[in-house]
Amino acid sequence: MKRFIITLLVLVIGIISFSEVYIFLYHRFDDERYPSTSTSIEEIKDHIRIVKDKDFEILDHNDFLSYINGEKDYENAVLFTVDDGYKTTQKAHDLFVKENIPYLLFINTGNVGYPDYLSWEQIKEFDNYENLVLGLHSHEHDNFLYMLEQKGKEYTLEFFEEDLIKSQNIFNEEMGYNSRIYAYPYGYFMFGMEDILKENDFLYAFSQDMGPYTKEYGEFFIPREPLLLDWATESHLNYILKRKALVTDNRYPIEIPAGEEFQISLTTSENIRDAKLYISQEGLVETTQEGNRVYSNKTFTSKQLLNRIAIFARDKETGREEVKYWLLRTIGE
Repeated sequence: MKRFIITLLVLVIGIISFSEVYIFLYHRFDDERYPSTSTSIEEIKDHIRIVKDKDFEILDHNDFLSYINGEKDYENAVLFTVDDGYKTTQKAHDLFVKENIPYLLFINTGNVGYPDYLSWEQIKEFDNYENLVLGLHSHEHDNFLYMLEQKGKEYTLEFFEEDLIKSQNIFNEEMGYNSRIYAYPYGYFMFGMEDILKENDFLYAFSQDMGPYTKEYGEFFIPREPLLLDWATESHLNYILKRKALVTDNRYPIEIPAGEEFQISLTTSENIRDAKLYISQEGLVETTQEGNRVYSNKTFTSKQLLNRIAIFARDKETGREEVKYWLLRTIGE
C-alpha cells in the first residue's frame, strides 16, 4: 500500500482581521419522532433572542451575497437556513414571519408532496414571505460521499449534474423561476461540483462542515452550524458565536484514493498557539507545533465513510479559538 504523507498549508495572516458570518442549520421542528434532526420552536426563539441580545445582524440573502462578493462586511452576523422542506417547517416559518427573521429554505424536489414533506402549494405560500429565499437541495437527496467511494468521481459528478438540472427544471415548472442557491444533500460535496454549479448560474452553496464562515473560504463550500439536541442549547450557541474562522489554503488530505495511508500536517501563521488536529474516526490526535508547522506523526487510513478533519487553535494575542473543519473524501475506482 502506497503511503501518502500529506501536507496542509494553512495561510493565516495575523495582521488581517477576517470577519465571520455564523450560519445556523435546521431540519425538523418539534418532531419527537426524529429527535436527532429536530429543534424545538422554543429553542429557536432562544436563538433569535441570543443573537439580538448580542447585537448580531441577521442577514437576508442579499446581505449575504453582498458579503460573499466583498461589497459589505459584518463584524457579527448570522444567517438562518433550513434544509429538506419537512412539513414541520411550517412551525418555523410562522415564527420567522412573526419575528420578521429572514431565512433560506432548501428543497429536495423529489420529496415534495410526500406525506412528511411540504406540498408545492405550501411552498408557494411560503414564497410570499419577502424575507424567504428558496434554494435547491437536489432532486433525489443521494449520498454523494457513498457514491464517490463506490462508483468513483466521474460517475458521481455526472450524476450530480443530471440531478441538479432535473431538480432545477421541476422547481422552475412549479415556481416559475430558477433557484440560484444550493445546499448539498447531507452536506457532502467534492471538487468539481462547484464548476457545475457555476455553469448552471448558481451563486453559492452550503455544506454541513461546522464552524464560522468567512468570504475567504469561497462561495461554494460554505460551512454551517447544525443546531439540534445538545447543540441547540444556549451554552453551545454562545460557544460557537465566540469562535473565529481559520483561513486555510492547500488543505490535505481532502480527496484521496480509498485505502491509502496519509499523515496530517500543516503550516500556519506563528500568531496561533495550542494547535490541535482532529479527525472523526480518532478524535483529537497527538499534535506537535514547531514554529509555524503543526503536525501529527501518526499515520491514518480512513476507516469510515464520514470523516472530517479539523484544526483548532488559539490566537496568541486574544486567546480566541480559531477553527476550520473539512470533509475527507475517499475516491473509489
